[in-house]
Amino acid sequence: MIKKFEIKNMNTMKSATFGMDIDCDFVFPGDEGVDWGNVPVNHHTYNYPSQVGDSISSSKINNRDVSIIGYAYYMLNEDELNLYNRDQRDEYAYENIKKKKEFLNNLINPQDFIRIIVGDYYLEGKPSASPKYSPNESENNTYFCRFMIEIFCANPMFHKNTEVITVLSGETGGFHFPFILTPNKYIMGTRVNYLMLLVNNEGNATIGGKIILEAKDTIVNPVIVNSTTGEEMRINKTMTAGEKIIVNTQDGEERGIYGYTIEGKLDYLKYWDFDNDWIKFEQGYNIINYSTENQSETMLDVSIELNPEKFGLEEM
Repeated sequence: MIKKFEIKNMNTMKSATFGMDIDCDFVFPGDEGVDWGNVPVNHHTYNYPSQVGDSISSSKINNRDVSIIGYAYYMLNEDELNLYNRDQRDEYAYENIKKKKEFLNNLINPQDFIRIIVGDYYLEGKPSASPKYSPNESENNTYFCRFMIEIFCANPMFHKNTEVITVLSGETGGFHFPFILTPNKYIMGTRVNYLMLLVNNEGNATIGGKIILEAKDTIVNPVIVNSTTGEEMRINKTMTAGEKIIVNTQDGEERGIYGYTIEGKLDYLKYWDFDNDWIKFEQGYNIINYSTENQSETMLDVSIELNPEKFGLEEM
């Protein structure tokens, strides 16, 4: 059971904590308070005469709806209890409840993207409506107010907060603090080159990623291969020193190939070989290797950034 999470408005960057602990900004009553939904899938099938059953031709992952039932509450501390009489306490608590409801109304704005952060992962979507408050006095009174939030997640996956970077080749620093001077030799930095390396997708879904190529010298037609899936991509371009290419194979609006030169960011789609695959990374380890047409692999820095995804999260 997920006992605590944070909701952040990605437009205003305001956030609040939700949990089963009274130290949170808003509380929810255990499993009954949050419905994380699930990830529905449509399997498209076909068959032929005399076939037993069907064959699956493709699968479509659909969206997710999340609903949260919680309480805005206010508990007076000892100083506040001593400062006010009973009627004043009620009024003071109610004013604070109204402030919490105002904050929640601004946080859950149907026009804004909302991020639900759970541990190292997050789920993102837009509110299906503004917060709905209970009309009953027993659930909406001086000291607490019951509310419901509904969030539509077009992408139903939990994404990792930080990208996992794997360096196939490039320089790594060897100088670390604290530094103690001794008669020994010191390595200020070193270069690693792996023409083949295991890249770990620690999520439980097949995903795209960012493949980053940076030339230290002339590089002719670099090729990246995922030997695990058999996918391959070739860039028909002679790269010059300092030139950087990023191939984003993640599904969605960002997918594409871009170059970075002294002229800035450029669309490099014209250098894309249309026999290419938009390389994906299966769950677990993927064998990735690369090569160049002019055998200049040592002059090419290659790294891969992944943002692992999960269909659901374990207890937190």
